[in-house]
Amino acid sequence: MSRFEVDSARVEQASAAVATSAGNLAAEVDGMMRHLLDLESCWKGQAASGFQHLSAQWRQTQDRVRTTLEEIQRALAQAGRQYADVEAANARMFAG
Repeated sequence: MSRFEVDSARVEQASAAVATSAGNLAAEVDGMMRHLLDLESCWKGQAASGFQHLSAQWRQTQDRVRTTLEEIQRALAQAGRQYADVEAANARMFAG
């Protein structure tokens, strides 16, 4: 039989922390992208095309990061709730 111990409140806190960090990161990246888009509007030529290609790659990478952070946050939130629910149900069984 396996043994485990979980602090469901800390798991839920971690979920909230990930959500906050992801939101802060998204705001920073959005600000940076505004600067890059402004630069694209005044830059033409071969080097600009290369820059635009790298900028597009960055947007794709950032989308993957954002999606992954959202998945982590949802999984932590669900795990925290499930652990708390199971513990509450077990406590009720022994409440008499």
